[in-house]
Amino acid sequence: MKNLAGDKNCDKTIREELTIAGIPIFTEESTGEVPYSAIGKIGYWTFRRAWYYWMVSCEGEGLPLEKAEKLHHTEHPTNKIMGNSIRSGGHCGCPAPSEYGAQPVYDEELNEKLKELGYKEEYSEMLERSYIPITIGEVSELCNNGKLSVERFVSSYHIDDQIGLNKFVECVREVE
Repeated sequence: MKNLAGDKNCDKTIREELTIAGIPIFTEESTGEVPYSAIGKIGYWTFRRAWYYWMVSCEGEGLPLEKAEKLHHTEHPTNKIMGNSIRSGGHCGCPAPSEYGAQPVYDEELNEKLKELGYKEEYSEMLERSYIPITIGEVSELCNNGKLSVERFVSSYHIDDQIGLNKFVECVREVE
């Protein structure tokens, strides 16, 4: 994809890429290095253009881990896997979603399961609530080692090429 940083005519390229992928276009003014006024949206997913890639985020749970893993390992037509173009969490190392740290929905059920594993709640004055201090990576490690069983999701991606953008849209539409 073309680097659009500082390109005052970036909306032309952005609209073309969104149209090719079949993504509905909406107006939003950028405050970043790419001076866009066009973004894409599908359901809870929002597509914003960055330098040479798309930043995709979900306001909901995201792609279920199993679907995200399947997408990641799908063959890309250029003899690589889609996970090299559709990067979970935007991670430049392109780890599989289960390794990246696909996050669970943080709810009472997760807290109870963590307490059963010996994790303790702490009170945060700043947050004005109790929470269990654990990272997404630690939760993923527990899940990957079979110590914890919770539904996990990937809710953000960086997408590096048009083939990946098209494939991601296809995948999101299957989940909707």
